[in-house]
Amino acid sequence: MNVSPDWAAMAPATRRDRDAAPMMPIDTLLRCSGWFLRRRDLLERGYTDAAIRAALADRIIFRVRQGWYSVPDAPEPAVRAVRVGGRLTSISALESYGIPVPRRPDTHIVVKSTASRLRATHDRRKRLAGARDVRIHWVDRAASADSVWRVSIDDALLQVLIDEPRDIAVACASLVMHIEKWTDRRLDAIFARAPHDVRVWRVLVSALDESHGETFFRLWTRDAGLLVVQQVSRRGVGRLDFQIGPHTFVEVDGGQHDPGWTATASNSWEKDHDRDTTMAIAGDRVLRFTYRQLYGDFTRILLAVCRCRADDLALTTIRNRRPYRVDARRARVRGILSRSRSRSHAQRKRRRFAMKP
Repeated sequence: MNVSPDWAAMAPATRRDRDAAPMMPIDTLLRCSGWFLRRRDLLERGYTDAAIRAALADRIIFRVRQGWYSVPDAPEPAVRAVRVGGRLTSISALESYGIPVPRRPDTHIVVKSTASRLRATHDRRKRLAGARDVRIHWVDRAASADSVWRVSIDDALLQVLIDEPRDIAVACASLVMHIEKWTDRRLDAIFARAPHDVRVWRVLVSALDESHGETFFRLWTRDAGLLVVQQVSRRGVGRLDFQIGPHTFVEVDGGQHDPGWTATASNSWEKDHDRDTTMAIAGDRVLRFTYRQLYGDFTRILLAVCRCRADDLALTTIRNRRPYRVDARRARVRGILSRSRSRSHAQRKRRRFAMKP
């Protein structure tokens, strides 16, 4: 059985060990070291300038900027940050950690307030000047240094609270709470470092939000004076995003709920319709809204929610005074179905005779 060697464990710690131990491939070393290394780091590990030039010629590695090397499969946002001369921060850093934050057009990069010789994101030979695809954050405080290409989640979220509007900041904080399983104390510490005028957003953060679309819907309905209940469970159905009335629920659907979904994750189109059918049998109603509707036509969403909620409250009052139950197994329902079939047969028979000359 072929077993790949554990190059990270075989990395020599001292010069004597390096002389005796086999050299791992230079691209493997870069991947094990967090995608990026400086020339002096490679020399300290025993690699020569000739070996570095050979790897560059074979395109096994490439020069990100003067004195920095990486491999072709390194994350593109990380390459952009190191090429500029800083690290990913804010929304760009949170996205690199796998947090599904709202998409923003710019790459957020943090540099020291004394930084100089910043380079363009697409060309290490050009100076950074008037770039439209990058946003530079000049900071005096010392950011976390656990990676050469991105700040920690704590510092990234703090930058979001400083720069982004309320909806995006609350969405990012809620997703960090939900995905990273943060405690309230840890989030409180981040808000304590944030500007004073944004600390009031702390009460808006909810660890129950599973997507930024859910956060936006919750905040915007709250602004309209409607209170919703999150993550409500129903027997035979599971959890639903929101409950807006006694028998009315809302689901905010991302791309995986679309019939044309082609990503590696499973498609939930058929499952969603089965769940809606089960809810309808129980006398409940599910409203489904897409991200396109949420971002581009929330006024109509709000009108639909208010109308369905009012109808639900009125119908619930009638149900409470005159309760009833629909059972498809009863003879009455079977009779209705049989009479419907008989009428359809009679209609076809009349049409058939009418067509004769």
